[in-house]
Amino acid sequence: MSKVKLVAQAITEDLNSEDSMMIEMMEKGTDWLFKLIVFLGAPYLIYLLSQFFTI
Repeated sequence: MSKVKLVAQAITEDLNSEDSMMIEMMEKGTDWLFKLIVFLGAPYLIYLLSQFFTI
């Protein structure tokens, strides 16, 4: 239990610091997910528009 408490304390201290490593990792993760959604969503959107506007 004391190990969990130490880990939680270390994470809390990191999040409260000015240059937090946890926040940087979360930022990189959300940037990666946004790029993935854009790159996979754009071709699908083009496909949907081509199906919608065909005669």
